[in-house]
Amino acid sequence: MPSKLFAKASAKLAVSSLAISLCALSSIALLSGCGDGKEVSFNSGGMRQTSRAGKGSVPDDLKKLVYPGAIASGSQSASENDKDANDHSRYLNLSSSDSIEKVAAWYETALKAEGWNIEKNEAMGNLVTISGTLKDAEVAVNIADDSGKTSIIVNQSTSIGAIPDDEAVENFKPNKEVPATD
Repeated sequence: MPSKLFAKASAKLAVSSLAISLCALSSIALLSGCGDGKEVSFNSGGMRQTSRAGKGSVPDDLKKLVYPGAIASGSQSASENDKDANDHSRYLNLSSSDSIEKVAAWYETALKAEGWNIEKNEAMGNLVTISGTLKDAEVAVNIADDSGKTSIIVNQSTSIGAIPDDEAVENFKPNKEVPATD
């Protein structure tokens, strides 16, 4: 039964991340025609969504993860509306004229310097994915060749309590909110 609880929590987190990703990409696409310094915010599904376009779009908590000389095209952030909420996601779109390899090497070094535990650094053709964890946070950096320039997408999220720890799984007791399953 504990593994089913973990699977449900993981599936819920994956679906939430996908929904936020789709909102992020569509919002950034809409804002890209608005020029620098534009911002749009809205509430959806208990989350406050904010999209920003242009040079001033870099969220403060991602400034250390901006590749030197890269140009920011937009960002998306989503945070729970609840005052005690701890879940949030940040997406940042950048571009650079440097090679994928040079950008990937910089991100691996920068993430490690910030204390991130790199769990994956994988190259697949013209795409490099680097991901890691730091306490309750996760980071993923996708670096791709985009017709001669390098496209960089940085995703950082924190989700406290969404996935139960081992002790909570071992001591789980079904209730109205999370009933027993087969």
